[in-house]
Amino acid sequence: MLKQPIILLCFLCLGLTVFAQQKDEQLAAQYFANNEFDKAADLYEKLLNKTGQSGYYYENLLLCYFKLNRFDDAEKMVKKQVRRNEDNAYYPVDLGYVYKKAGQADKAKKHWDEVISKLKPGEMYITETANAFQKRGETDLAIGTYLRGRKINGNSISLFAIPLAQLYGEKKETRLMCEEYLNALQNNPSLIEDVEGYLQLFIENNADYQILKTALIKKSKDFPGNEVYNEMLIWLYVQRKDFDNAFIHAKAIDKRYKEEGRRLIDLGYLASANEKFDAAASIFSYVATAYGNTKPYYLNARTGMLDAKSKKIFFTGKYSADELNVLETDYLNFIQEFGKTYFTASAMRELARLRVYHLKNYDSGIALFKEIIELPRLDNKFKAECKLELGDIYVLKGEEWDGMLLYGQVDKDFLEDPLGQEAKFRNARLSYYLGEFEWARAQLDVLKTATTQLIANNALELSLLIQDNTLDSIEEPLKLFAKADLYYFQNQTQAAIKLLDSIQQLYPRHALDDDILFKRAQIFLKEKNYAQALRYLEQLLKEHGSGILGDNALYTMAIISEINPGDKEKAKKLYEQFIETYPGSFFITEVRKRYRVLRGDNLIE
Repeated sequence: MLKQPIILLCFLCLGLTVFAQQKDEQLAAQYFANNEFDKAADLYEKLLNKTGQSGYYYENLLLCYFKLNRFDDAEKMVKKQVRRNEDNAYYPVDLGYVYKKAGQADKAKKHWDEVISKLKPGEMYITETANAFQKRGETDLAIGTYLRGRKINGNSISLFAIPLAQLYGEKKETRLMCEEYLNALQNNPSLIEDVEGYLQLFIENNADYQILKTALIKKSKDFPGNEVYNEMLIWLYVQRKDFDNAFIHAKAIDKRYKEEGRRLIDLGYLASANEKFDAAASIFSYVATAYGNTKPYYLNARTGMLDAKSKKIFFTGKYSADELNVLETDYLNFIQEFGKTYFTASAMRELARLRVYHLKNYDSGIALFKEIIELPRLDNKFKAECKLELGDIYVLKGEEWDGMLLYGQVDKDFLEDPLGQEAKFRNARLSYYLGEFEWARAQLDVLKTATTQLIANNALELSLLIQDNTLDSIEEPLKLFAKADLYYFQNQTQAAIKLLDSIQQLYPRHALDDDILFKRAQIFLKEKNYAQALRYLEQLLKEHGSGILGDNALYTMAIISEINPGDKEKAKKLYEQFIETYPGSFFITEVRKRYRVLRGDNLIE
């Protein structure tokens, strides 16, 4: 009968004990926060003696002793914890920490050397000891712990390699850091992506790059059967956009593992994406010739080679008529070899673009686009994209109604798709070119909520242009401007300039002044007269910087400065100005990205 009251009494006593302990802990924390370390120490001593295991009480009590210069008490307390917790690696390290805080550096060193010399072989205990040294800011001793641990566990170079590499990285000892990261891969190649990620954080300049490259080359020679080091070399060369050397190593691996060009095709695509078109063309050409037309990657190699040659010409903008003719012949030979089918449609489209935009052979280009659209088994979205391009070509030729018909077809077929929204925007823009402002604006207002931000932004800008210049029912200035805009689209730049001149003569100080300045800048940009384009943009920014085109003008100025003549410092300052002046702009994400690159972030990218 007495059993239940006894149990209740035990619970009551336990509850009172817990309550008292919580009260002491709160009071100790309050004293500690108020820098009353003597009072806090008394309570933490009491609390630690009761539990013996609390790291929180221990750390606070240790700090109290240090604040009070009670180093003897600190030594006694840590020694007591060592006796209480024989398997805990932290307390022996902390004993040396107490000696160091007390100004006994030699005694601390002697004690720590003894801790390391008497390490137990277990990997967990060694790791905990190294972590204890790191916790107390003793990086060199943490390194020594791992090296000693590696020795007593059989000298496996991959053991503790990752934490050692990280410690060397913190010390900026790049050579040792690289060696340890590569050691980690010796028996565990699956860590390659992790190691690449770690190295990207520390390889900051060309000197670091050379150290890593030398280490990788040595490893690949010392362990020729371990392909992970060759894989890492390829990765490193790609980071530095050195695709010629990456090609050499990738080719060797491709042969050894009989991949028939798979790895090389991927490398070619990377080279092309990084605008290393000569390297890309060489890689694709090798795959095509070395493996022949019976292998699975032959078509990829042939299309990749054509794409690289094409991009080299058009990205640089420096080409001769002969080079264009040679490229046209290459496309024709490709299409003749594989036939006009859905899987050569991309090459056919590139050939059509070449004829229209560079050889000025509109009729031939239009005929080829029509052939593409009629190909069986062609992807519907690809076909719709070709219809949009063909519509643009009709507008370019002055056959606006044919263009409008094609835009309408794509709009109808892809109503809720971004492709359909793009078609609707082009149709609305064409209506604006033709002076049909009410209809154009109705379509543009629908597109303000388009799923694609670029379309929504363009629709908003064009809608505002129409709205701001049709309020007073005098539409003639906007009609002239829209006609000039059409001439600009059709590459009739002189006709566009004449119309812009006439607007300013007939309607001085009109609301279109900022739009005219921006259009003049765009015209001179198209003609590669960058100096004149910059002058108009600077004038726009000075006179209308707070207007809707202010961010467009500053962004374009920065792009011009960055690319031509390549004034990186000026471009950086312009991007800084943009970030400060137009933080809510549509262009802000791209501006921040370009600014970070110019600033030097992510040198290996």
